[in-house]
Amino acid sequence: MRHPSDSSDAGSDGGPASGSSISVHVFSERLTELLQGQPDPETGKPYSSERMAALLTGRGVRMSGTHMWHLRTGRAVPRLTEVVAFAEFFGVGLDFFDPAIAPELLAQWRLAGQLRSHGVEEVALRQLTDQFPEQDRPHVTDAILGVLQGFKALRAADGRGEPDPPAPGRS
Repeated sequence: MRHPSDSSDAGSDGGPASGSSISVHVFSERLTELLQGQPDPETGKPYSSERMAALLTGRGVRMSGTHMWHLRTGRAVPRLTEVVAFAEFFGVGLDFFDPAIAPELLAQWRLAGQLRSHGVEEVALRQLTDQFPEQDRPHVTDAILGVLQGFKALRAADGRGEPDPPAPGRS
């Protein structure tokens, strides 16, 4: 479920948040609220698209200033890794961006993490995706793997090792 004006490929770094119920419009409004509400400590002004993209790239989430602008203006569907990165960067819960995404995402992340720690990632993915229609399973699998990869990259970039799930935040 892509935004009609988004023609970019989702890539392999988390896939679009299409397996979730996140609204592109609500996401862009909430992201803009965060960017304008918390000034950049270096400039004292709201974060620019280029600055925010550079900060997230420094945390292991590849992003260009153009893609950041597309996210801000609702012209791109956010990848789950991007939603997680913004939530961690600004210290908000995933439910800040969409109350419906947080419980589902956290439950999936926790179960996959528990099973992955026992060396059964494939079984964990099948367990998680069995509840979805067959045609949606590849998308859900890609989204879950993207989230896990995103958490791991963020933790590695911060020197914190294996990730903990994000805490529920304000909405």
